[in-house]
Amino acid sequence: MSTYVSSVSSLAAMKQNPLKRKRNDEITEEKLILMTTHKENDEHEHTKPSPPSWEILCLVGPYMDPETLAVASCVSTTWSKCFSSEDLWKLLPATRHSIFYKAITKEGTKPAWLSYKRLISEAESAAKRRRNNQPAEPKISLSDLVFIVHVSAGLKEAVVVKQGKDLVFGSNDRFQIEADVSDSGFTADMKDVSMSWNVVLRNYERMFLISDTVIKSLDSKIGWFTDELPATKNRYCDGSNLVGEVKPCFNEEVLDKVVFAIADSRNWKSLFVDDVLRYLQCFLID
Repeated sequence: MSTYVSSVSSLAAMKQNPLKRKRNDEITEEKLILMTTHKENDEHEHTKPSPPSWEILCLVGPYMDPETLAVASCVSTTWSKCFSSEDLWKLLPATRHSIFYKAITKEGTKPAWLSYKRLISEAESAAKRRRNNQPAEPKISLSDLVFIVHVSAGLKEAVVVKQGKDLVFGSNDRFQIEADVSDSGFTADMKDVSMSWNVVLRNYERMFLISDTVIKSLDSKIGWFTDELPATKNRYCDGSNLVGEVKPCFNEEVLDKVVFAIADSRNWKSLFVDDVLRYLQCFLID
């Protein structure tokens, strides 16, 4: 009986106060919105995108370099199967190592034991070893150097200064210095002609005598080689194997110019510019 009376009293109170009833309805609706929002956020946070299919990775693979492919194949068993596929690796030799690719496919067959992955790995290793054996870039340039040529015989003398910055060489040109001595009166019949070739670093910070030789007779149309040049502590440590190369040029019987170069006595070919710079820097800055 008391419960019934309490319920009736509550209904009566709500009818008497409609504003309170409206406020309760708003609170209930707000709770429902908040609960729905939290549920959607939770679902969004716990939703993970599905992983891409391995076929897509195979499409990306051809755009990777061999080193990246090799690393990718070590991530997991699944990745190993994907990135070690012969269909994936056989696309690389044709573009990166066409010589090997043409060699193994010349007869239309490939040894069963030779995988494309192994072929690429060996070819890349060979290329890397060659790159590692390449000499480092020179630490000096021609613009850092001044070359001084001195020629003397009896009372006659010529001093020629050549600024390295004024020397121009093509990519396939070998290094040489041309000294114009046409005004000095040297003739082909002169004996015991002294020739020296010096190089100076910038503002005479360091100097190096490359060659100092005495020529018994200038009467030579093909030139001559000097004694072996000083050895260095780099790849020439077992003896430089380098010699000075001198070529006289005559205008009739008058010595017009002298051409100096550095040659390797193992093949008697003059050196390229970078090789000369690597040699000289051992005496000028190393």
